[in-house]
Amino acid sequence: MSLTEIKKKTSPFSAFNLAILILTLAVVTWSWTSTQMSVSAMLDGWQNMLVYIQGNPEVAESGFFPPSIKGDGLRRYLFSMLETVQMALLALIISVAIAFPLAFLASRNTLEIVVPGRRVPSRLIRKALYAMIRFFANLSRSINELVWALIFVSAVGLGPMPGILALGVHTSGVLIKLFSEGIENIQPEPITALMATGAGPLKVIRYAVIPQIAPFFVSMTLYRFESDVRSATILGFTGAGGIGIYLYDKLRSYENQDVTTILIVIVLTVALVDRLSAVIRKRCT
Repeated sequence: MSLTEIKKKTSPFSAFNLAILILTLAVVTWSWTSTQMSVSAMLDGWQNMLVYIQGNPEVAESGFFPPSIKGDGLRRYLFSMLETVQMALLALIISVAIAFPLAFLASRNTLEIVVPGRRVPSRLIRKALYAMIRFFANLSRSINELVWALIFVSAVGLGPMPGILALGVHTSGVLIKLFSEGIENIQPEPITALMATGAGPLKVIRYAVIPQIAPFFVSMTLYRFESDVRSATILGFTGAGGIGIYLYDKLRSYENQDVTTILIVIVLTVALVDRLSAVIRKRCT
């Protein structure tokens, strides 16, 4: 291949790249105008935001600063934040218990290990399992945690339990998708080599698949734990337990200094969880 041909094939200004660029700009422009986005409105809105944060001078303690630390409020917020983390932890355990085995049935390469064979019945079983599990994953993650929380509140009542179930169901769908995509991107050579020795499906998955995806599984699981902690902080808006109950109550009653205290507790907790996850992730990879 000549130098001219190499430059032509690697040029960023090829017809295909230009077409993608034009299409992207068109979609962004269409989305911007359709949603009535405005830079001037965002700039003007900063003044209204500052007024809202400062509060009404005629209303005592209507501003967001300084944070409120009077009474036993801070202690209640810390204990409710601990409950929120506990909710996220239990939800993670539930979601991993669901997603881990189902992810192998939602991946085409491991489905061929679990259900081997080229005959019609084997192919039909693989397609049915793949379709059903993918549908479950799409359904559970497409419905927001708040909606799941409302459903479970109507089923089991108020408290942390509906929040745990809501996070568990939603996160299981997310993890099935993430885990299955990671499984489908593994190297096939170890699988082929182990199957050639006559090893059964469970041994192939245990010794050829899991070692390849273990670091990815750990990383995605920790990522979802961080996300669940953040999501659990607002499930209290539905009565599903955690610090969100206090946040919703203080926002509704315009006790904004308490709102700031709650937000600080949430931010510090999420930062701590993020740091802890980073340490665990570093040790496991």
